[in-house]
Amino acid sequence: MRLRTALAGAGIAASLVGGIATPALAATWWDVGSYGTQKLCIDAGQQYQREGWPYKCLHVSATWALLIWQ
Repeated sequence: MRLRTALAGAGIAASLVGGIATPALAATWWDVGSYGTQKLCIDAGQQYQREGWPYKCLHVSATWALLIWQ
């Protein structure tokens, strides 16, 4: 009985360590909106930057996409 308890405890401990070692989701660029002009995109991006989120504006078709790093 003690052997079974020890093996079960080792199995639970191994599964917990595996869960802890799993990396979190990788950071990536998130699209948070599109704007008609580059100036509007930069203005919105600077608001995100003041809150600590790096941003970039990409020209996509006829609009500007605002992306923030999360």
